[in-house]
Amino acid sequence: MKRIHTHYDNLKVTRNAPPEIIRAAFKALSQKFHPDRHGGDARATQTFQLITAAYEVLSDPQRRRQHDEWIARAERKIQGEAAAAADRQARRPWNGRERRRTPWPEIRSSAPAAVMTSAGRIRMPVRALALWIATALVTVMLLTLANS
Repeated sequence: MKRIHTHYDNLKVTRNAPPEIIRAAFKALSQKFHPDRHGGDARATQTFQLITAAYEVLSDPQRRRQHDEWIARAERKIQGEAAAAADRQARRPWNGRERRRTPWPEIRSSAPAAVMTSAGRIRMPVRALALWIATALVTVMLLTLANS
């Protein structure tokens, strides 16, 4: 699922972090990315502004609640879009150019149809065994017809 970037990500804290943790994270990151420490670097200034804006929102309880509601709405929208895309994919008609699903996908898997057990016996799935028997019978019938 696609993930949205939030103020919590900017401060590198969890969504249920208490105010003390948010303040400590802000202090640590603001000291690390302060523009005076980086000689006015534009990237450091931009990062510092992001951290400051995130702290302003998360330190105010009302603005933090609004931000949490925005996150919930955005995640519901993303989930709805993903569900709608999956529904469109499932309802899309076959156009003749793509491969249809095989009725028995385990037969076409990369795993071998027969597997040797520790006792030295061959263990074969029922569908693979039925396919093998059908192939053998068709071969015998064709050989019988060719010889007669």
